[in-house]
Amino acid sequence: MIVEIKFAHGETNLFAENVFEYSPQDMVIIRSEKGMNYGRIVKKIKENPNIETEAKVLRIATEQDLADIAEIEQRSEQAKATIREAVADQKLDMKIVEAAYNLDKTQLFISFTAENRVDFRALLKELASIFRTRIELRQIGARDAAKVYGGVGPCGRPLCCSEFIYEFPNVSIKMAKNQALSLKQSKLNGLCGRLMCCLTYEDDFYREAQKNFPDFGEWISTSEGRGRVIGLNILGNKVKLRFDDFVKEFDLAEIGEIHG
Repeated sequence: MIVEIKFAHGETNLFAENVFEYSPQDMVIIRSEKGMNYGRIVKKIKENPNIETEAKVLRIATEQDLADIAEIEQRSEQAKATIREAVADQKLDMKIVEAAYNLDKTQLFISFTAENRVDFRALLKELASIFRTRIELRQIGARDAAKVYGGVGPCGRPLCCSEFIYEFPNVSIKMAKNQALSLKQSKLNGLCGRLMCCLTYEDDFYREAQKNFPDFGEWISTSEGRGRVIGLNILGNKVKLRFDDFVKEFDLAEIGEIHG
């Protein structure tokens, strides 16, 4: 059986072989080419010859494992503070997002964000001498950083990326246009500064529904005469038209012939 593992410290999800009974979100101990590590089971994956298993689940985490993980995470937080001091001392234009040891402390994973390319060779040398373990520095994007930090979105709920999105969808401004949303960046961007992932959730519905609606600017024949389309309410199944002297909203079933 193959399962997908989400690392507690934000590493990219991986697929692992598993022979144990489990429940989603169970903490498990795994072995991969990066040594012993831990993470939570996301879901079972259907057998697929194209999926490469990168690790093996050794066991469901025991009470002792959970105690060890708590100690590892405490040490990781201390390491992050030290790394940030080293970055500040070297005046590097980068922001440390996360530092995390693997379970057997043979590797320290460090993720950071930066606007431009950073030469961190001197930093890597200094950190290797401080921590005396293998160091892996990884630059991540703004979305990945938001996923690690978490937070509350404009909807008042926890960020989707930190709760249940494991792969970021492709989001475009056209999705906002399809839904007749305000195109102000302050309304469309999430905490990461990028277009909100939730714009993709209903895009298929809106694109399909729009096939039954006229386009903006088209002329429509109605009982009031011919009017130009200035607004669509797809959920309400209504079309707003401008006439010479007034504006009126019609049910889609009330409008007649569409003219270019």
